[in-house]
Amino acid sequence: MDSRNEIDRELVERYDTSAFMYVEYPHKSFWSREFDESDFEEGLYDLFVQRQNPVLLYVHMPYCQKQCLFCTCHVLITSEYDRVIAYLGILYREIELYRHFFEIYGVRPNFREIHLGGGSPTFINEEDFQEMVRRLGTIADMANLEEFSIEIDPRRVKKERMYFYHRMGINRISFGIQDFDPKVQRAVDRLQPSLLTERLLTSDIRALFPNGVNFDIICGLPHQTVESIRTTMETVAALGPDRVCLNYLDYSLQTVRFAPHQLRMPREVIPRGYARKQLFLTAREVLERSGYLRTGYDHFAKPTDDVSRAMKEKKMIWNSLGSTPGRCVDILGIGVHSYSRLGPCFYAQSTYDLGEYERAVLGGHFPIFRGHRLSDDDILRREVIHALRSYFSVVFKDIDRQFGIVFTEHFRVEIASLSGFVQDGLVEISSESIKITELGQQFANLVCGAFDAYLPVP
Repeated sequence: MDSRNEIDRELVERYDTSAFMYVEYPHKSFWSREFDESDFEEGLYDLFVQRQNPVLLYVHMPYCQKQCLFCTCHVLITSEYDRVIAYLGILYREIELYRHFFEIYGVRPNFREIHLGGGSPTFINEEDFQEMVRRLGTIADMANLEEFSIEIDPRRVKKERMYFYHRMGINRISFGIQDFDPKVQRAVDRLQPSLLTERLLTSDIRALFPNGVNFDIICGLPHQTVESIRTTMETVAALGPDRVCLNYLDYSLQTVRFAPHQLRMPREVIPRGYARKQLFLTAREVLERSGYLRTGYDHFAKPTDDVSRAMKEKKMIWNSLGSTPGRCVDILGIGVHSYSRLGPCFYAQSTYDLGEYERAVLGGHFPIFRGHRLSDDDILRREVIHALRSYFSVVFKDIDRQFGIVFTEHFRVEIASLSGFVQDGLVEISSESIKITELGQQFANLVCGAFDAYLPVP
């Protein structure tokens, strides 16, 4: 193994604790149920009327045909397509709510990207997919999107469907892979031979999606070993996706409360702590040896990919879709339990409950479950955390210039709290910056937590 991939077991055990992924700051658990529709509309006005920023439109399909045991997404399992049709009907009503809002203020929303996620958006048949795209076209200029992407379940899609997606304007695809080892796949109830993916990635099909291909891989699944993950990652490298999301399995007492199906995985063979870190390091070794660049905490991309270029130019953005080229910072999410970032000051999340979602939308209301109005301090800390998580460093003068502060004075307590990380070789602090070391990158989220004002003081 590459010497950079060696890690001290005692160090891992000392820092083997859960931490937020910092997709947003503050974390959703600190958002308020008091944030209501009027607050949300204020955020919409701020983004679409006053700022007119480029926006990513996220569309959520909650349904899957089968439950994958590792999954922590809020999905609904069904084989009844009528439920999909019913959901799409409500989604169209929600689109109408936004169309009406935009018409009231006479604005043309600046949607530059659309992402179809889930769940499984490939569940939607071709006729209904066409109708969904037509409905989206009532609020978005589909002909002028910079990116239109979809999450693909290789088990449910044939080559002909890939050509269909291209005709619908899709120019980027993301595959749920997780692992190619049959033993691992059986343990998580997702049988997916590599051949299913290979047949969808022939050269003629790849040419249809110029914005690239992403693979999602999970470290820490039952029965994964250093040898098995190396084999999986060598298969990944041979297939050559443009980006790879290398997540850790989210498995804890907290997650099994809302994802009890996880308890059906064989718990005794789920890698933990040091073993799980070794899986990630092995996977990273294979990817970097194959020419991929690390683009943030748990993402990798080919040097030719837009994300790699954005990282070099310090334009890369980390959000719920992973490391992105930064064309769109703001997100409008539609569909049950989707979430939105509206300008610099507003977060909002739609209800998780399908019945509540339906009642709100059919009653002419945006289906808001909770949200957060960011303070100036929130915005400042979000920028610091984003820099540490995405680039593994924060340069004091950059923050000073942007926010009119003196970093070393404003964050004196936080800098002092990093002393343990410094002693363990995870962080380096100079008069100019905080840098997370190569070793410390495995614990970057914990370092970010030092700047999280919502966490209890140790």
